[in-house]
Amino acid sequence: MSPANSATFARETAGDPRKGGRGFPVDLPLRCVFVAAQAATVLLTWRVWEPRSHPPMLPLLDLPAVHAGWPMLASLAVVLGWPRVGVPLHTLVLGLAIVADQSRMQPHVVSLATLLWAASGLPDGRVVARAALAALWTYAGLHKLTSATYFTVSGAWLLRAVWPAGPTWIGPTLAAAVAGTELFLGLACFVPRLRTTAAMVAPAFHLATFAVLAFRLQWDAAVWPWNLALAAAGPGLLIAWQGAGLGAEFALARRPARRVAVALLLLPAGYWLGVVDAFLAHCVYADNRPKASVCTPFSRTDLEDVCRGLGVVLPPAHRLYAPFFRGIGRPGEWLEIEDPRWIAHVRGFARRKLRWDDLAAPAVLGKAAAAQ
Repeated sequence: MSPANSATFARETAGDPRKGGRGFPVDLPLRCVFVAAQAATVLLTWRVWEPRSHPPMLPLLDLPAVHAGWPMLASLAVVLGWPRVGVPLHTLVLGLAIVADQSRMQPHVVSLATLLWAASGLPDGRVVARAALAALWTYAGLHKLTSATYFTVSGAWLLRAVWPAGPTWIGPTLAAAVAGTELFLGLACFVPRLRTTAAMVAPAFHLATFAVLAFRLQWDAAVWPWNLALAAAGPGLLIAWQGAGLGAEFALARRPARRVAVALLLLPAGYWLGVVDAFLAHCVYADNRPKASVCTPFSRTDLEDVCRGLGVVLPPAHRLYAPFFRGIGRPGEWLEIEDPRWIAHVRGFARRKLRWDDLAAPAVLGKAAAAQ
């Protein structure tokens, strides 16, 4: 296809790059929604962005422990006025904040930062955001449907929220409906005839999720802005998505954007191979992820609950459990880790037990040697 024909094809199929296609401008409304949702998320989880000693920070690299909340909000302000500069800046600020503390690697924060690229005004930004949205829905549904206890545990949880006096058999049905809807939305992204339907289903689904999480369960309150943003992202990104598969804009996108889009779609599958973290693989509200509990002879506490005061849960990743437990544990306590994935059984880390005394001993010896 010649450059002239390519430009004509792009105009006819995708519309003005500053619009959502079909002549309907969506950049500014979407940008406002996504910025507001991310700002609300940061404010609701303010403690996790502050320097702290307890619960311990989990740095990927040894960076100075600075307050990341204000830079996050400042970068979002730049997004509103100068999106072409602000969106890459916000992505960089978030990346550095996560490198300084992996507790900040929360699925809603990462997802909202990725969705912002759709309204950045940058070439190929929508290609990246659409791939991220399709991957989120697809893998979130798959993880739930392949979780052994999702239908019973999460089903009962949903039933208590929606209909406390309802018969127990409705719980698994509700759980199946949630997971099935997510999977449908994800797969519909690649089928032109289904995108309009998905664009209508997505707002209803995420607004219902928002209502349940924010008003009924009073649990994990920080995710309600994310669901409002996803309700807007459905029609905002799907209605203008033209062409089969990844669409006409993907075919015309530059190579780096195409590679990022493909990576966003394929990398989450690495979770089943044990090489991608659960939250980065969209394994949310499913029961097939690693779990760790702080144990004493008389009690057992889910390690995720220790982070509740930060407004987030500890990312379920094996590499984080030992350093986190070393910072919050006490003599005589131990950590029990369970991982239901088949790869965990194959590689021998399906069940582990870590004693705090064994983890703390090297740190104590190191401090003593440094003092001498």
